[in-house]
Amino acid sequence: MHSSPHPNQVRSACERCRRQKLRCSRPVGASASCARCTRLGLACQPGLQRRVGRPPRKDLVLRKSPEAAMGTNGPCRSPEDTLFLQGLLDDPIPGVDWDLGAFCFDAPQTLPFPMDAWPAVRELDPSDVEQQIVRPGNVHFQTLSRLNVETHKSLEYLSRMETKMRWKSFICNENNMINGYKNLQMVMRSTQEFLAVVKALHRQLGTRVVCRKEHHSPLDSMTLVLDPSLSGIESSSSTGSPSSRTTSPSPPPVFDSPTIFLVISCYTQIVKHLELAIKLIYDSATDATQDVLSPGPIELAGVALIEASTQFILFCEVVYHVLGQINLVLGLPSSWSGRSAWTGLLACQRYRDMVNVELGSVQGLWTVRPSRLLDMTRATKEVFVELSMTGFDA
Repeated sequence: MHSSPHPNQVRSACERCRRQKLRCSRPVGASASCARCTRLGLACQPGLQRRVGRPPRKDLVLRKSPEAAMGTNGPCRSPEDTLFLQGLLDDPIPGVDWDLGAFCFDAPQTLPFPMDAWPAVRELDPSDVEQQIVRPGNVHFQTLSRLNVETHKSLEYLSRMETKMRWKSFICNENNMINGYKNLQMVMRSTQEFLAVVKALHRQLGTRVVCRKEHHSPLDSMTLVLDPSLSGIESSSSTGSPSSRTTSPSPPPVFDSPTIFLVISCYTQIVKHLELAIKLIYDSATDATQDVLSPGPIELAGVALIEASTQFILFCEVVYHVLGQINLVLGLPSSWSGRSAWTGLLACQRYRDMVNVELGSVQGLWTVRPSRLLDMTRATKEVFVELSMTGFDA
């Protein structure tokens, strides 16, 4: 009835590419060959014509009968089809064996061994060595919980202040029985206690390294080795043959999630609090319309510090030194990172992301707010040095 086939009935792909459901670049022509068949040296046969519409019922029966006859043995492929599958890559990588083997064409149920025992599948599974979870003592956990409450209370008090508050108003203002000096004393005490806790946690974790100087090495060269007394790992001089030790590296131990969450919460609140305090002091010191900053009730080793410039310089130095150590112990980038025994409590990617989300201002892998706070603290100290040396604070 129809002398010429419908355009939808003409297949552009060859029969082999059609069976494997691959994109075929066969040119038009009865004797033409596609790129894959030409490269593999196989006969390229044009695809059979398709029939438009629903096939008759007798054709459906004939089409299903061969599949039912094969049963569960799976499709039988010819050697040419196997060669065609193994040569699918147009640009093979040198040195890589792409010989898949006969079992790769079978169903998972017909493999000669379980799928889980296949080496390629076993390499994708996680290692049997579980990461060690370390839990701190009750004293350290209770200290972190108390510091979290105190830093939240002091930060909430300072956040309620107006943006352009003068130093005199900050010192004399009463809010929730906390004035300015008590607020600074609280953050200084909390910051130093937090530093002591994170150092103790780092020692308990066992990933701290100790610096040992070689006898014949220069004084500035140090070798970082794992501290066996802290990590619980036996030294090389202890008993045990090298063959009995495992060669696969085990993941470093980590603290449990509640402890890390408290560490991150305390740290981010301390950074935010010190930012507000240092900015308030810097703006008050550089504002010519404000009065000279008056000294506060500050003592050093039981000796009262009389001049205000000495007090603020000491305050800036303490903040700079303590916060710099905290950043180093937690793992934030520092100029001492390559020369320090502290490997970082928050070196894990998940913990680093939590700190970055809380503080923002991410550049590279870490947030830059702690480093900017250190720069502002150093600049504030230089302002008071200049005021005292020039006599403008008198």
